[in-house]
Amino acid sequence: MSGPLLTRSRLRRAAPWAGLVVLWAVVSVAVGLLAFVNDSERVTIGAHAAEVSPTFDGHATLDLGAVLPRLRLKTDLPGKLGINLDVQETDADNLTDLLNRDALIASQPDGEIARIRRVVYDMAVDDAVAGAGSGLLVAVVVATAWAMIGPRRRRELFVALHSSERRVRHRAVVVLVAMLVTIASIFGPGRMRAPEIEPTSWKPLASLLPEVSFDERLKDVEVAAGFSTTGGVGVIRTAVQTYERSTQFYGQVLDRVARVGGRIHQAAEGETIALLVSDRHDNIGMDPIAAEIGKVAGAKVLIDAGDDSSSGQTWEGFSINSLAQHFKDYKVVAVAGNHDAGGYIESEMRKHKFTVLDSKPEEVEGIRFLGDSDPTRTGLGSADTPGDETTAEQSVRLADVACGQPEDKPISTMVVHDPASYQDTATRGCASLLLSGHLHRQVGPDTKVLEGRAVTTYTNGTTGGAAYAFALGYTLRRPGEVTLITYVKGQPTGLQTVTVELTGEITVGTYRPLPPDTAR
Repeated sequence: MSGPLLTRSRLRRAAPWAGLVVLWAVVSVAVGLLAFVNDSERVTIGAHAAEVSPTFDGHATLDLGAVLPRLRLKTDLPGKLGINLDVQETDADNLTDLLNRDALIASQPDGEIARIRRVVYDMAVDDAVAGAGSGLLVAVVVATAWAMIGPRRRRELFVALHSSERRVRHRAVVVLVAMLVTIASIFGPGRMRAPEIEPTSWKPLASLLPEVSFDERLKDVEVAAGFSTTGGVGVIRTAVQTYERSTQFYGQVLDRVARVGGRIHQAAEGETIALLVSDRHDNIGMDPIAAEIGKVAGAKVLIDAGDDSSSGQTWEGFSINSLAQHFKDYKVVAVAGNHDAGGYIESEMRKHKFTVLDSKPEEVEGIRFLGDSDPTRTGLGSADTPGDETTAEQSVRLADVACGQPEDKPISTMVVHDPASYQDTATRGCASLLLSGHLHRQVGPDTKVLEGRAVTTYTNGTTGGAAYAFALGYTLRRPGEVTLITYVKGQPTGLQTVTVELTGEITVGTYRPLPPDTAR
């Protein structure tokens, strides 16, 4: 008999704990789900401030305000999870420019999609943690009350409850009614009344603009029925045409990369290839092309020489989001340019785990880097504003750091934005390869031998095809250039430029070996 009695005793002791686990799980899921459904986050998406909130209608819905229509497209996420984007203020000067800018960003949406997914994921994690905490609190309170009441009092309460079943039933009804009233107060009386207007009906965007041809992505976009103002449709038409021009131009260029792939130097055994970009100036249209060139070459490192934005504003975070998404499998080494100044662009780089050079040697994939962001601040169309130091002062300071390295750990590659910032290091011969951007044109490679050491300076042209400080557009204003750099045992051994011409054709430059003594 001792065996069955012992088993029953263990079950009685285990039952309260099992009940507490079930209680914790139920409360956690209920609170977490309720918090998630009612959660929202204010973020910067593209050129706008926006409020992101989760839904369960299986669509991504964009509320563009009173003038423009609401748009939506399917998300294909599990559990019919969707999002609502309440698009709010922007710093754009006029509606047409704003819509054109949005259309160009939408033509390369991968970075912004990844950004929104991270926001929703973070909300889900935060709400799940809050739900788990609430469930734990309830379980602790119930467990404490259970222990304080004690076994004898619990038996007395059990007998009292069974001896007054009728009263209990009446009280249960009262409790149930109270719960229903509480739920109604949470969701609001408006949820329990019939709506005064019919729910939104949706129709394909193509039906709004039957004369416009749509690519596969736009064919899934729906517009809220009832939007038919002439001016609004005209703005939407212009935006769609801008989108189509951008996807067509950059799509054709992307297709041409495969045709010239045989002329691109590819990583051999023992070689590491880095892809150098600079002066993108918000032109995310070039990102998939640069990434494809890097893929053909077998590149592992992305070197970003700065000026990813036009003015360093928060709305330009989409440029860094795009870079991070298209080069997510690369180690990224970066500096900020004079048009990135203000701190926001650098903080976004660090948020995406870029190695942002900050006057200290950094080793990435066996390559020892040194560099710093540009000290000058320049807005879109505004004059330069001096920083804490001039480029000449920065040049001296970085040279002191480079020349102060141990002989067995020399600086392989210096990365700055303005070539003026590496002049002293080049003169003193304290780095093998010195890289920059800023000029929007290629300069070099120029190699000099100083005391038996080969020192090469090189300025990359504008990757974004920028004539001025803003390059986002459905075509290039100047040829867009990237440079492939080959390393062996951490030292540079060759350079090759790949250029996208204004016509969309791709020119692959000659592979230029660097002098053997560069690899010192």
